[in-house]
Amino acid sequence: LMAAPRAPLARRFGGSLLLRLDQALGRLDEAVSPRLPVAPLSVERHLAEPVTLTEEIERLVGMLATTLKADLERRGEGARTLALLLFRVDGAVSRIALGTSRPMRDPRLIQKLFHERLAALEQHIDAGYGFDLVRLSVLAAATFDMQQADLIGEVNDDGADIALFADRIRARLGEGAVLQPVAVESHLPERAVATIPFTEAPRRTTPPRKPDRLQAPMTIFPPERPIRLFRAPEPIEVPATEMPEGPPLNFRWRRALYRVTRAEGPERIAAEWWREAPSDAAASTRDYFRIEDADGRRYWLYRQGLYGGASQIPPRWFMHGIFA
Repeated sequence: LMAAPRAPLARRFGGSLLLRLDQALGRLDEAVSPRLPVAPLSVERHLAEPVTLTEEIERLVGMLATTLKADLERRGEGARTLALLLFRVDGAVSRIALGTSRPMRDPRLIQKLFHERLAALEQHIDAGYGFDLVRLSVLAAATFDMQQADLIGEVNDDGADIALFADRIRARLGEGAVLQPVAVESHLPERAVATIPFTEAPRRTTPPRKPDRLQAPMTIFPPERPIRLFRAPEPIEVPATEMPEGPPLNFRWRRALYRVTRAEGPERIAAEWWREAPSDAAASTRDYFRIEDADGRRYWLYRQGLYGGASQIPPRWFMHGIFA
């Protein structure tokens, strides 16, 4: 088509063929208008007098959220993602979106979240001559779990306050501002915990089981872990040990020398055989020690590798955490 004469093509196929050809070759600009998904629920308010103040916008959000609550109740759902559209008198549109960690339909809570979001974006929202149309939409919804109240009308949900607090921080600082640690199936300390966004954390659907009074107390306690675990172990120098497999007598960490007065261990943590090659398993074996220095500070360090093993790499020492 590019080498063919244009006039015969226009007579045979019409002008649309040449238009598409020129757009494909970049000779003509092609405006793209993406089709946005339609919100399942949306309410709006036309204003006779445009508004410019944040307080007025928050009041309108509360009114629109009250209308949305009735629609959400009929569907048995709660909002997970909300969008506030502010239409300016000159046609410009400001879009403010936020998410919730739990399905929500309480107008008071929705208004509180948008209060935080508007406060964070106050410097970036240009009201101009005012907004004459305000629209509140539910972009994503989920089933709303009803909570059983007690005799005085209170609902005992310990996670609700934490979820609301996290939502307010996310509304103020951004979606990735709140993370939650979750357990990972790994016995290596640095891999045993991962952080995920608060909204993706699994939610407990059943209350925790209360211990039975007749049940025998547990006598096996999990190994003690430090208060602060380093993101990556830091190498240390160990000048001497009392015995090859024992704890160090002193060590040098961050250019400072520490004298060991007490030591507990070792706690052996083997390598993950499904990740390590068989020849590297012995070199990756760790022996952890809980160490206390002359000033009473406690550390968690380990020796990586075994003496007398098949590996040619000598054992090395690392600092992995601090108890106090």
